[in-house]
Amino acid sequence: MKDDVLHKGLERDARLLAERVPEDLTDDDVRRIADSLRRYMAEHDVSQGKIAELLGVARSAVSQFLGHKYEGNLSRLVNKVTHLLNTAARKSRRAYPDSFVETTVATRIMTLITQAEAFSADEGKIGAIIGDGGHGKSVCLRAYAEANRNSIYVVLDGTMSAIGIFAAVAQALKVNGSGNLAAVSKRIADTLKHRNVIVMLDEASSLKVKQLNQLRQIVTVKGRSALILAGNRQLLATIMQSGAHESASMDQFTSRLMAVLNLDELASDRDGGLYSPDDIRKLYEYGGIRLTADAVSTLRSICKTAKSGRLRTCSHIIAALHTAQAVDRGGCISAALIISAIEQLQLPVRAWLPVMTRDVSRDSEESLTAAAAG
Repeated sequence: MKDDVLHKGLERDARLLAERVPEDLTDDDVRRIADSLRRYMAEHDVSQGKIAELLGVARSAVSQFLGHKYEGNLSRLVNKVTHLLNTAARKSRRAYPDSFVETTVATRIMTLITQAEAFSADEGKIGAIIGDGGHGKSVCLRAYAEANRNSIYVVLDGTMSAIGIFAAVAQALKVNGSGNLAAVSKRIADTLKHRNVIVMLDEASSLKVKQLNQLRQIVTVKGRSALILAGNRQLLATIMQSGAHESASMDQFTSRLMAVLNLDELASDRDGGLYSPDDIRKLYEYGGIRLTADAVSTLRSICKTAKSGRLRTCSHIIAALHTAQAVDRGGCISAALIISAIEQLQLPVRAWLPVMTRDVSRDSEESLTAAAAG
C-alpha cells in the first residue's frame, strides 16, 4: 500500500500514552502517577502484590509509593509504573471480543471431552485432539476447565521428564508433587479415583510412547478417569506407530482411545469445514466494525489452510486493521484490506494462501483511499 496506512495506524496507536515520564520529577508528578496507579488497581481489582510482581519490586515498595513514602530510587520506580500504566492502556483500547466464543470447533472439542467422561464410569477413556497451531484448542480446553471444576488443565513442554509431567498434574490437583515417580503417581491415582477428575494435557505433541503408557496406567487404569490429550500431527503419529518393541504398550493405549478429533482434516473439508461464516462473524465482528461477505470468505480460507496460523493469524490481522483510520471511518473490513494487511505485515501466511494476488492488493489501496475520503 503506497501510504502504508496500516503501519501508520500501528505507530499512532503505540504513541498514545496514558502517562508520560516527567523530565524533571516533582512531588506533584509522583502523586499524580501514584493516584493513576491506585485508580488502575481499583478498576481492575489488582492487588499490591500483583503490581509488585509486574514491576519486579518488593510489595513494600508499592505500598510506600502509593502512600507517598518511598525512599528508594524514585525516578526508576516512576519509570516502571508509567510503563506499566501505558501498557495496560494500550491493551484496554483494543476492543477484543470475549476470550471464549462458542464456535463449531469449541462444540466439537466439548463433545469429545464430555463423551470421554461419560464412558469413563468403569475405566478411564482417552480422547485426542489433533491440530496445528491456531485452531483454538488451548482456548477451548482452558474454558472447559474454568467452567467445570471436575477437570484440570495442564500445559506440557518438550523438556519435561515423566516426573515433571506428573508433578505438574499433581500441582493442578492440589496434591503433594514431591518425591519419586512411584510416590507422586500413587497420590495422583488415589485422588483421581475418589474425585472423578478429567485430566486435560495440552501441548502433548512431544510425549513419547513410554510417557503415554505411564499416563494411561496412572490416569485411566488406576485413577479411572478420562484423559484428554491435545497436540499436533506428531502426537497422532506417536499414538498410531507400530514399532516392533513398542507396539504392545501402544496397543494398550489405543484400546482405551475412544476418539480422535482431527481438526486439520475437518478444517479442510470443502463442504464447510470447521469454520462457518457465523463462526467468523462471532469471532471477528467487534468494536463496531463489520466484515464484508468477501472478508468472511477470506478469513475462512485462512482458517482452512494448513501452516497459516488459522484463527491466531486472523486475530492478528483484524486487530491490526482496527488501528487503521480508514477502517475506523468506513466501519467495515473487506477482503482487499485483509490481503493488504497480510502483505504489509509480511505474514508467512502469504506463502500458503491461494487468494494472494496483486490485483486484490491494488483493490485494497482503492478501498482504503475511498474510505478515508468518506
